[in-house]
This record gives sequence, C-alpha cells and structure tokens, in this order.
Amino acid sequence: MIDKIYEPFNDRYDALNKLLDIIPMKNLIKDNTLLIAISAGGLLFANEICKKTNLSLDFLFTEPIFAPKNPDCKIAIVSETMDIAINETLVNAFDISYDFIYGEAQRKYEEKILPDIYKYRKGENISSLNKKNILIIDEGIETGLSINIAIKSCIKKGVNGIMVAAPVISDDVTLFLDECADIVYSVYRPKHFVNTKHYFKNIEKIDSSIIIDILDKSLSKST
Repeated sequence: MIDKIYEPFNDRYDALNKLLDIIPMKNLIKDNTLLIAISAGGLLFANEICKKTNLSLDFLFTEPIFAPKNPDCKIAIVSETMDIAINETLVNAFDISYDFIYGEAQRKYEEKILPDIYKYRKGENISSLNKKNILIIDEGIETGLSINIAIKSCIKKGVNGIMVAAPVISDDVTLFLDECADIVYSVYRPKHFVNTKHYFKNIEKIDSSIIIDILDKSLSKST
C-alpha cells in the first residue's frame, strides 16, 4: 500500500470509497466504534461511514498557534480539552517562549474554540470517550500536529483503543502513528508530502451549514 504510485483522488467521495475498501466496517460495528472527525472534510467522511454503519460521530475542535513573527508558520495546536501539541523543532529554532504558546492557547480557546462549540455543538461537551474504541478521521495528515493533539486529547478522556484513518498520510507521520495508534488506515503514504489539496483533483470548501447539520443530527441521535 505505501509503495503504490498515487493517482489524485477525483474528489472527497472518491477518496472515501478508496479508504472504505481497506477499513473493515464489520469490525467497527462489532466494537461500537465512535468516529471522531478532526477537520470538516473528516466530518464528511465520518458522516458517510455513519450512514453505512449507524455508528455515532463527534468532532474535536482545535485551533492552530502561529509563530509571533510569521502568521503562516504553525508552531502548536490546542484542543477543546485544553491539551497542546508543540512543534519543538520550530519553537527552538525561532526561540519562542512557552509562555507565549500557553498564552496563545488560552486566547484561542476562549476566542475561537468556545464560540465554535456553541455554534456547532450547541455548547455541549464532546461525547464521552471513556472506555470507547474510537476512529479518528481526517482527509489528509501532513505534519502530525493535528493528529497528535487528537490522540493526546482522546487518551486524556480514557479511550480504550485508537484507530486513525485518512486517504493520504505523510510517511513520516505514520512512524509516529504506528507507536501511538492501534491501527492506521490510509490509501497513500507519500514520502514527500506536498499538501492535502495536492492529492485531490477537486476539493471544494465545506459550508458551515453542512457541519452544523451533521452535528445537529449527531446530537439528536445521542439524546
């Protein structure tokens, strides 16, 4: 799988169909797996899987933290559980203080994450993850910061087992995932990852109303 020459996915549904070819759906159902999306594209994937399996889904809200003098350089990420994943290499290279990172994490939590939780999940906390088997889903995993914080947050919530799925995952990141996840599902694992959009012929922006609709249905299902 990791050595195949990739052909760009036509769109998200093409990517999902190829991903579903390698995910054992029967096992997900048997283990009553909870699907956790960490991006809007991942949420679309999770929603389609739920339609096929009647499993439950949720979304983990996160926000990136950028270097103080470079708004395009992501140095860390904070989650709704107030866990933080840091790119230590960049932080040390730019001599960025941890006080700055923690201060930005608190600000992003209050100004971005909390409003998003109220907007998209009506203020509800993320589903109980205690002793659950979970499948974390994204549409592409490049640097590993997002998946790192997702795993960290889920472990903090007491999950039983962690699986990860994305159509394309950087080969470097899979080395990390092999150590901290039980199973990793991916179609392509390029050694020189460009960016997620590079692996799709067409990848449309997802309207916020779609996200709200999916999470509304998820909340209704869980109550």
